[in-house]
Amino acid sequence: MNLSKPFSVDVYSDFRRGKPSPWVSIGEFGKLDDAVEACKRVVDDFLQSPINALIGSERLEAAFLSYGDVPAIKGAENLPSFDIYAYLAMRCREVSHPSRSNSIQI
Repeated sequence: MNLSKPFSVDVYSDFRRGKPSPWVSIGEFGKLDDAVEACKRVVDDFLQSPINALIGSERLEAAFLSYGDVPAIKGAENLPSFDIYAYLAMRCREVSHPSRSNSIQI
């Protein structure tokens, strides 16, 4: 009997120097929806800082892609699952307030 969960979420980080692998497991899930929510939390955790409201959405996306941990779902290879780029773009537009950032230099 296989009791393992069919989906696992791992994050890739360029900042794990000196570690055996840049990948870290953040959990196993029985449902794809739960694995997708875990991926969304990784993105949302990066974007939660109040300073992000002062940064334009394009710069915020670039910051995540340069410095954020990138989640991936194992076990969902042939299933529509999580499009990190679409979710990141949507959340950056929601978090960012470019009208305020025009007058502030960061």
